[in-house]
Amino acid sequence: MPAYVLHGDSFLVAKAQAKLEAQDDASGLLDANRHRLEGADATLNELVEICNALPFMDAVRLVVVRGLLATLEGRRPPRRSRRQSNQGQEPSGSLGAWDGLAQAISAMPPTTLLIFADGTVSQGNPLLKALAGVCQVQGLPAPKPGGQDLSRWVKDAAQEKNAVISPAAITTIIDLVGNDLWTLDRELEKLSLYAWGRTIEDTDVSALVSQAREANIFNAVDAMIEGRQRDAISLLQQLRDDGRDPLYIISMIQRQVRLLALAKNGMDQKASQKELGEQMGTSSQFVIRKTMQQARRHTWEDITWRYQRLLEADLAIKQGKMEPGMALDLLVADQSAHRRS
Repeated sequence: MPAYVLHGDSFLVAKAQAKLEAQDDASGLLDANRHRLEGADATLNELVEICNALPFMDAVRLVVVRGLLATLEGRRPPRRSRRQSNQGQEPSGSLGAWDGLAQAISAMPPTTLLIFADGTVSQGNPLLKALAGVCQVQGLPAPKPGGQDLSRWVKDAAQEKNAVISPAAITTIIDLVGNDLWTLDRELEKLSLYAWGRTIEDTDVSALVSQAREANIFNAVDAMIEGRQRDAISLLQQLRDDGRDPLYIISMIQRQVRLLALAKNGMDQKASQKELGEQMGTSSQFVIRKTMQQARRHTWEDITWRYQRLLEADLAIKQGKMEPGMALDLLVADQSAHRRS
């Protein structure tokens, strides 16, 4: 049974994983045959021991390893020697404790279904390169806003829910939600029930799809900018209570700081509000107005400082030095303590 590497958007990775489990009869396994390992905590010996064990009273043993590739993201492989270059060998020192994983996978029993599930990783990731020869690799990036791919995804997602959505409604929901596939899928589920038996129109989207997601993020960023640490923590905790993953919340903060930089640049160039929206990739007047207000309260030094703190948090998570929840808490405290007059 082949092993798989799924990396990219968390929604698409989760969906691909569910499909693999279903097609390999791994969805109804006994708990003894289902294993979930966190890449930052797992070891090669532990993984090999689990994968080499035969399943108990089932045809398959499912092993899912989350976030392992991310722990090696950004690590450079050692320089190849002339002998290695001549023989076509790939240096393995960059794999550290995971050197030998590819060989171990090749020797695993066919009853093991091994899935590596990760977020977005670069093509130069040393573990991705090492596993490419022994695993089926699926790169699953989210469709980019503003392109036909995301519109097509929304249309297909609606059809999966036995619904038809008009082009105008597709444009409206993308404008409100962007390419957050988890939110799009959830809102399409509500819309399919709301407009049962007829086409989903843009008026349905406007009436049903709440802007609470945008408002909460803007309010939280406002609180951080203004030094209202207690409010920032409270608002972000609400998002977590609603089931938002800390990684998602951090990504939304990153998105807003990016929009801040784009708005600041456009305002420095005396761009119109319409031009600002085009540069920011949105036609939502709510998003444009709120971001302009925040940009007026920022210098370029402020924005650079916020980017640096976000980068440090991202690296700490990917390198397994800090759990996402703790990284988010420290990030919020740090960001809201940085207030400039």
